[in-house]
Amino acid sequence: MEPLCFGIDAATCRPLLPPVQDVVPVLRAAERQARDAVGAPVPDNKDCCVPYGVDPNSLAQSGWGLIFNATEDSAPYLEALQPLIHLREAESGGRFRVFAGADGWRPGESASKWLTRHGASLSMISPVHGVPYYLAIVGPPTSIPFSFQYSLDIVAAVGRLDFGDLKELGAYASSVAQFEADASRTTRRSVEIFATCHDFDRATQLFTERVARPFCAGDGVDLPIGKSAGFSVTPILGADATKAGLAAALSRSSGPPSLIFTGSHGMVFDSQDSRQAASQGALVCQDWAGYGSIGASDWFSAQDVPLNANVHGTIHFFFACYGAGSPEFDDFNAVPGAKRCAPASMTARLPQRLMTLPQGGVLATLGHVDKAWASSFVSKRGNAQTQGFRDVIDRLLAGHRVGAATDHFNSQWGVLGTELADMLLDREYGKEVSDRELLAARTIRDDCRNYVVLGDPAVRLRPSSQTTEGLLHV
Repeated sequence: MEPLCFGIDAATCRPLLPPVQDVVPVLRAAERQARDAVGAPVPDNKDCCVPYGVDPNSLAQSGWGLIFNATEDSAPYLEALQPLIHLREAESGGRFRVFAGADGWRPGESASKWLTRHGASLSMISPVHGVPYYLAIVGPPTSIPFSFQYSLDIVAAVGRLDFGDLKELGAYASSVAQFEADASRTTRRSVEIFATCHDFDRATQLFTERVARPFCAGDGVDLPIGKSAGFSVTPILGADATKAGLAAALSRSSGPPSLIFTGSHGMVFDSQDSRQAASQGALVCQDWAGYGSIGASDWFSAQDVPLNANVHGTIHFFFACYGAGSPEFDDFNAVPGAKRCAPASMTARLPQRLMTLPQGGVLATLGHVDKAWASSFVSKRGNAQTQGFRDVIDRLLAGHRVGAATDHFNSQWGVLGTELADMLLDREYGKEVSDRELLAARTIRDDCRNYVVLGDPAVRLRPSSQTTEGLLHV
């Protein structure tokens, strides 16, 4: 099937176009990436990439650390992060580590080289040797790039702590520390699923049909998401998936849900557009009337988060283009540097806002950097392939830490990278492999790679003990 992208171009008011079909840059880019991340082994531990016998849910065993840019002053950030540092250092004991100054990330350094410098490798992290499994990168992608995060995440549970300023960084640290220190703070045993379905748009129709509705009601093979663990599902689909509907889901008086899963188009602004910093990746809601025009009343951005938002302890899973952030240059355009996405790489503003609310915010966000494609949930033949989404969500609902729960995407990236490498080798030895097949394989691989965690990768849900098994709100 033709690639479908989940982003709306603010200039054309239409969906983003598929990548340029030029195989030569594809070959060159694939060869470069193979030197670092693509050739990395696929983890053989079905739970996560830690040695046998190490419990990924125990920070005392798996460890926790912070990574700073080696050339930047970490002191102000460390001060702002004190509530979180105090919490994690107590949990991690001797396996707590701050990588700053000479130990930090050096400009231009690959994940493999950084790990090797610290006595580890891009194969498996053994926390006893000095590099923790849970690692939080501190700072924007202009300080430590997304590419480093992608590669390091193959063998570690990586998150990014990047907010508008030090005040917001401190607000996030306090929010996590307060939630984890107070056992009375819980979330409802509920999953909110928000998905648009426009009658003129194939992408949103496909997502609702193949992902959202089966997750809400089951599909004859799989139960509704979370039902076996006693979670209810609140569908906010199609006509209900409006801007007001999302605001209501974020501010229910009954308490915060455990998980919010949103599937929609993300707004995409030109690098010269003054609205980009505030609204890149904003969620296009059902209010949008059709191709040809779109405005702020049709999308949900950081400024639309209700003042009374009630999401302290929630995890938000975005599925939308640019939901987590933007690279400087388009990762999916086959001609390197041909398409500038933003003046500089940046983290999306909406998740930053949701995680730094004064009353306590979302614990972590899982979302896409750059474009998000339908290949995340359908096969090449167009069949539903939602096992990856289900695995991540089921692990989160079971109480796994978010960095470990999302390990499926990293393992799948390794598998897809191996498949692409095999195709390139086949082509080199004379087997017929079309440009279109190569480009599709590269797009599918990098779509999986570009999922990232924003926030502390060691956070986890704490739902209420109330059992709601068998319930489904419709």
